[in-house]
Amino acid sequence: MTDFTKGGRPPLIDRCDHCVKVRFNNAEWDELTRMMERADMTVKATFIKQLIFGKPFKVLTTDKNLSVYCAKLSEFFAQYRMIGVNYDLVVKTLRENFTEKKAMTLLYKLEKATLNLVRLTTDVMSLSEKFDEQWSQKSR
Repeated sequence: MTDFTKGGRPPLIDRCDHCVKVRFNNAEWDELTRMMERADMTVKATFIKQLIFGKPFKVLTTDKNLSVYCAKLSEFFAQYRMIGVNYDLVVKTLRENFTEKKAMTLLYKLEKATLNLVRLTTDVMSLSEKFDEQWSQKSR
């Protein structure tokens, strides 16, 4: 155990005493800055050390299409839920306010619209799977 009679901060075990100065031209500086942004790093010295010593660093990219797609998909499924609620109300109203023949005619039209909605949902699901495959390939 070390005796700290002077006071202050305890000394570091592995101090960084050696300083190296590097100069960049404008093109090199721009490239370094772009690389740092892609790696989501803010400290230039740490980033350059990692490049020199071959330590791995992560490059994270954000695809704005993904967030837009997810937002639209959420809106679509919110509307899908609203259709479900309205569907129940329509069936109840048809049963209460129309004759059996007229109600069956209208229910047949409603059934056809529901089948179209099911086809549309299947298409959306297949597009989502394709988008997911494409996105997971980009992240590798």
